[in-house]
Amino acid sequence: MRAKEVSVWVRVIALLAALFVCSGSGALAQQGGPQNLESQLTAGRTVWITGSSGREERMRIIGVSGNVVTATVAEDTRQLSTTDIVRVRARHSDSVLNGALIGAGAAVAAGLYLCTRTEPWENCRDDLGPMLRIGALGAGIGLGVDALIRGRTTIYERERAAARIQAAPIVGRHTGGLRVSLSF
Repeated sequence: MRAKEVSVWVRVIALLAALFVCSGSGALAQQGGPQNLESQLTAGRTVWITGSSGREERMRIIGVSGNVVTATVAEDTRQLSTTDIVRVRARHSDSVLNGALIGAGAAVAAGLYLCTRTEPWENCRDDLGPMLRIGALGAGIGLGVDALIRGRTTIYERERAAARIQAAPIVGRHTGGLRVSLSF
């Protein structure tokens, strides 16, 4: 076989492979399992709900029954369909004990470092009073900082539409290729 004939066969095989790939249905991206909105929303809980319009509102949950969420916004009571809810976020509070422990540890470590730079190690090791006081001060600062940090955590998010990938061959007299598109 000549080189030109081999080149033609390679193109034919590539074209057939592209057509084979394109003949299947579009591939769907895998989504996580369905989330249960009813288990996430409890009566009396304050949440921020984003509707299908994209607007986020602060609401207090009254109850969830079937496909209807009943909530209050200011003095108004609303009933929302679960299909209209895109995302639900709730306030996330961390334990202030973490902040106290981190603050105490950092303060004691800094105190020991400064003590060893200015005093002999025996003085730093034997005199625990100043280390305990600086540890308590650090714990108080860490507790205060941790109490001020309050964020929102997404507790529910509606599954997005499936992503599709499509491929189509490009065939011409002097050109060949494959067009791939990804849509969300």
